[in-house]
Amino acid sequence: MRIRVLTILLAGMLGSLPMMAGDHGEMPGGPGEVAVLGIGGQNRTWSGYGGGALQATIPITEKMSLKAGLQGLSSGVMTGLLQFQPAFPFSKGELFIDASAYYGGFYKYHTGEWLAAAGAGWRAAHFSAQLGLSVRWIAGGSDVVVEPIDLFYRIAGSLNKADAQWNLTAGVANFTHYQVERAMQPIFFIEGRYTFTSRLSLIGEIDVKPAGMFHLTATWYGFSAALGLSYRIGL
Repeated sequence: MRIRVLTILLAGMLGSLPMMAGDHGEMPGGPGEVAVLGIGGQNRTWSGYGGGALQATIPITEKMSLKAGLQGLSSGVMTGLLQFQPAFPFSKGELFIDASAYYGGFYKYHTGEWLAAAGAGWRAAHFSAQLGLSVRWIAGGSDVVVEPIDLFYRIAGSLNKADAQWNLTAGVANFTHYQVERAMQPIFFIEGRYTFTSRLSLIGEIDVKPAGMFHLTATWYGFSAALGLSYRIGL
């Protein structure tokens, strides 16, 4: 049932993209984007696994967008994402607000989790940082556990500007598109994009997550990699 609801939600948002186009095929405030990715990884809990993700970015205004995504993994995990991000430009960059909601279904364990996060950040040509707070609900059967409020953070640096033909971005955060860890469990990441045409780009990401931090010995690292294509709509 939960998988069906998330699938219907994403399909409806994707289906609305052509309907939102104007007479000349332009999206309100600029182009939207649809992306399809293949995913593979390994960790101690699931060993090796694979899967895929489908995501869409829908512009609301020139500086405001809504992002929706759905990821499915062979380990029996389904994750959904909704992210709302208005931005406010300045001469050297832009301030942005981030409001995100995540759902994770761990069907082998009959467990689901919901997470809501809100915060703010700063984006410039080669640097971005954001900080916020999150709260998590975990449900297993009839039991629901609410975790204390936690930090939600990301720091990244890029080799090129966002509109360059290619770019590499590296950094550390406690969240990626489809997972949110506790503040003391950082994820180190590298993201890449190569633009073939004004519409079509190759995108990829590698994430590494240590099993131990600070005074603990890290004997195992979980990692995942994603590779796919994105297509801009409404140019």
